[in-house]
Amino acid sequence: MNSSSVILLASGNSLGAYIPAMHLHTYLQSIGVETDIYVLESLYDEKVRSKIRSTKKAFHADFAVALMGHKLAKPVDNSLDEEEVQILLNAWKQADVTRFAVFTGFWLPILERYKADSNKQLDIRLIRLDAWDTPSFKVHKQLYPVYKNVWFYELQKMSPGSYIASDEAEPLPFWHRAGRILIHGGGWGIGTYAKTISELRMLGHRLDVIVYDPSEVEEDDGTMRYFGMEVSWDPWSRDKQGRHSFPPMIQYIRENGILREYPLKDYSAYTDLMRNCWAIISKPGGATLNDSLSLGIPFVMLEPFGDHELHNSTYWESCGLGIRFTEWKTQRFSEHLLEETCRRLLEQRSKINHFGRITYAAENSSYV
Repeated sequence: MNSSSVILLASGNSLGAYIPAMHLHTYLQSIGVETDIYVLESLYDEKVRSKIRSTKKAFHADFAVALMGHKLAKPVDNSLDEEEVQILLNAWKQADVTRFAVFTGFWLPILERYKADSNKQLDIRLIRLDAWDTPSFKVHKQLYPVYKNVWFYELQKMSPGSYIASDEAEPLPFWHRAGRILIHGGGWGIGTYAKTISELRMLGHRLDVIVYDPSEVEEDDGTMRYFGMEVSWDPWSRDKQGRHSFPPMIQYIRENGILREYPLKDYSAYTDLMRNCWAIISKPGGATLNDSLSLGIPFVMLEPFGDHELHNSTYWESCGLGIRFTEWKTQRFSEHLLEETCRRLLEQRSKINHFGRITYAAENSSYV
C-alpha cells in the first residue's frame, strides 16, 4: 500500500459488496494500478463476527426472517473493535492514502474519521451498484451526499452507465452458449429460487444450481449440475500470502447417495460457466445486475429482497435487460424472449466501458 494505491472498501456480510470489489481489484492490478482490499468484518469484535454464519443460516432457511432482518438494519459502529479500527486508520495515514472506492455505506463513519484527521484532498467514490439505497447507505443518509456517489443505474437515464469485471472480455453471442440456466440465491442463498428448480426441471431445462449447503444436492440425473462455495471460506480472512480471494467454487455430484466434490480451477472457471448461460434466475441484487450486464446474461428476476432490489427489478425490466420470472412463465418460458433480451444486453454493453478504464486507467497510458 502506498500513496497512489486505490483502496477498495468491501464487506463480507453481503457478497454483493465483495465480489464486485474483487473484480475491480483484479482488473486494476492487470492494468498496473496498485490496489488493496479491506473487508469491514475484519474490524469486527470476534464475538460479533462469530455470529454471522448463524445469521446467514437463519436467513437462508426463512426468507421472511431475512426480510425482517433487512428492515432492522442499523449502523455497525458498536460491532467494531476500536483497536483494530485505529490500527487501520494509522496505516492509511502513514501510507498517505488518498483514493478509495467504497462498496458499502457501513464504511462511512470510519472514512469520516480519516477525513477529519487528513490534510490531503481525498478521492472517495461510493460505488452504487443498486438503483436505490441499500441498507448500508440508507442508515447513513446524512453522510453520503457529500461524497462522490457513482450510480451505475440512474433511474432517470434508463440505460446503465458502466460495469465492473475482472477483464474486458466480450460476452458470447446467445446461440454460441451452452444453453443452460443458472439459478442462485445470492451469497446468502436467500429468496424464492429453490421453488423454480422443480418447475424448470420438469420442462426439460438444463440447470446449473448454486447451492448454499451441500446437503441440497440431489442425485445426479445427467441434466442438473450443482455448484457451491467452499463452506469453510469467508471473505474477511486473508490467504497465506495475506491477500483476499474470490470464493473457492466446487462442483458437487451425488451418485448412489455418495456426494463427491470437484473443486473448480479458480473463480474464472465459474465466470466462464456464467458466460455460457442463457439466463440467470435469482433475486435482483445489484451484483447480479452487474453480472448480467458485464457478461451479457438475460436476468430472470425473482421476488426482491427489500426496497433497493424492488427498484433494481423495475429498472432492469424497464431497460429491457431482464424479465420477472412470473412474466417469463406467462410467456411459456420463451427462449426467443431470452434471445431478444440478450441482444439488448449486448447492444448496451457495446456502448459502455469498464468502470476501471473510465476512472483509473488514465494513469497507465497504454490502457487509455
